[in-house]
Amino acid sequence: MELPQKDAFGIRQTINTALEQNEAIWHFRSGWNVAALNCMRDIHAPILEAYGQMLQAEDSTLDTANAALETRFQQMARDNLSNEGESTARSNVRRAAIRLRETHSTSIYNYFASPAARSQFCSAALAVANDYLTTPPTDFATFAISGLQRYEMAFERFYTIYEAYQAASTDWDQRYGARYGASQPGWVALYGTPAQQLAAGVAVQGQLPEDPVAVPDSETGALIPVINVDDTSASTPVVQPIPNDADQ
Repeated sequence: MELPQKDAFGIRQTINTALEQNEAIWHFRSGWNVAALNCMRDIHAPILEAYGQMLQAEDSTLDTANAALETRFQQMARDNLSNEGESTARSNVRRAAIRLRETHSTSIYNYFASPAARSQFCSAALAVANDYLTTPPTDFATFAISGLQRYEMAFERFYTIYEAYQAASTDWDQRYGARYGASQPGWVALYGTPAQQLAAGVAVQGQLPEDPVAVPDSETGALIPVINVDDTSASTPVVQPIPNDADQ
């Protein structure tokens, strides 16, 4: 799994980094949409309830944000067509803008739908939803920007935990791998980066599990991944033997 990297100032660079206000509002709405679809335990019911209320109550603000993004993507499409020497007729610009926005929207939804961070994300989304239901905001833009930051904090907690796991796994491989084998060969074979797969000697690289079920977003048409993960289930880990001789 490739994690978003941090810049020189220690700030992780994700699809939600350094957004202007309308982008932040729309990304927040997109994240809430994913949470409403993917956080399916009974305790998560307020997420969907609050999401429906938010769509109605904040319709004007969302329309403004959506229109601003439409304008931005149309300008990007026009610039791209012009740079490529292609016609900038209205129909061409419209088609190119739709493709650009669908690609961008899919990236947003894929980010929020990451199964590995599901538990952390759903907890954050539930807290945001409960806050919205308890005290509907008078300034939705500020609420959305704050809510998006809370979503990002949930992902950052997962990234921090996963980076600690990576460090521990690397330490295991360096100290005991030659004697007992790699710490996670099966996981690397399916989900590892090309570099990890090459290092593990995986013969066929780039294999992925079947595509997740997806539903179209009502505003943009982008497909939202819906990955059913049972947060209540537990699996039995494979325990690596620890050498007890003093020189290991």
